Amino acid sequence: MPTTHGRRARACAALLLAAGLSMATAAPAMADAAPPALPVAASGCVGPSPVAYGDRVPWPTARMVPYQAWPLSRGKGVLVAVLDSGVSGDATGLAGAVTAGQDVVAGGPARSDCLGRGTALASIVAGRPTAGSGIVGMAPDATVLPIRIIGSRRDVTPEAIAAGIDAAVDAGAGVILLGTGHVTGTAQLQAAVARAAGQNVLVVAPVNDQAAGLAGQAPPAWYPAAYPQVLAVGGVDADGRATEVTGAASGLDVLAAAVDAVVPGPSGSGHYSVGGSAIAAAYVAGAAVLLRGYRPDLTADQVRERIVVTAERPPHAVAGTVDPYAAVATVEPGEALRKVRAAAVPVSVEAAPAADQAVARARLVCVTIAVVTFLVAATLWIRRSLRRRTT
Repeated sequence: MPTTHGRRARACAALLLAAGLSMATAAPAMADAAPPALPVAASGCVGPSPVAYGDRVPWPTARMVPYQAWPLSRGKGVLVAVLDSGVSGDATGLAGAVTAGQDVVAGGPARSDCLGRGTALASIVAGRPTAGSGIVGMAPDATVLPIRIIGSRRDVTPEAIAAGIDAAVDAGAGVILLGTGHVTGTAQLQAAVARAAGQNVLVVAPVNDQAAGLAGQAPPAWYPAAYPQVLAVGGVDADGRATEVTGAASGLDVLAAAVDAVVPGPSGSGHYSVGGSAIAAAYVAGAAVLLRGYRPDLTADQVRERIVVTAERPPHAVAGTVDPYAAVATVEPGEALRKVRAAAVPVSVEAAPAADQAVARARLVCVTIAVVTFLVAATLWIRRSLRRRTT
């Protein structure tokens, strides 16, 4: 098994943007067309997509190559909480994978999704393979716990995020995925994150993916991503460029694919295109689920460290891009990192040994004898030739 990391790299299409009308009834899904962006429903719910992606493999899946780790782990036995708009248990690839969950804003279960956001995230983490489709999650044997933290006005508060984290911890989640964040960090939210860490639960959250300011300054940090116990995730595009402008306050730890992900709609057989730092966080959460399934003995801190240390980090990159297989299979990531960063040791080359004088003299004698012999033989041959001509 490898002791270091290696491979691949790829940026910005805003998560859950693009205007569109909700569809009240399902339309036949067209194959091989480009899926539309997941619409933002100002009112009502997101309907089915008219486009089915078919058996093609989306670029982010090809970039993350989770199937390399599947011989070791598919996430079986790991409960991953998805904190966003709820998760549709009827979505393609999620049948039998979603528990009832909890709505911490309005009460009740969260096994439905009006906005399609949580369903998209859950599909990336734990979507099951389906016949005739190239869409599959990172850890297809994991179980999804939906926690709804988005209110009826499509807003999210630090209090709701904190309540969602607490609910996920109480339900036994091993990994918590946040689909959003807030620019305000509160004592309640910080306490919820600290409690999760104390209960050996890994929290994965996106950095702020809003546009940079006029002078190129980074947008305000998002919480809980900015807390040190949280695995904070940004995105990369197909060319390996970061999709967000981040500052030190963002807490950025690692990057993942954040452009042109393809996910099922909350209903119907069609697919939508999504992007943004929350999508990148979903891929990283999937990697964490794979690792927790393979190494249940590791603490949340150790899982976080392995994901960061084994990430690919080209020169001048703001952070490494997650490598799921390396995170799962690397024998000793800390030792591998030390080897990569070890200082160069001067190498001394021994001088060639001095030539043996006796051997040198013997060679000279041999060469001299050979030359003399040749000259004598040549002289005799010439004399004989001259005698034959005169007779």
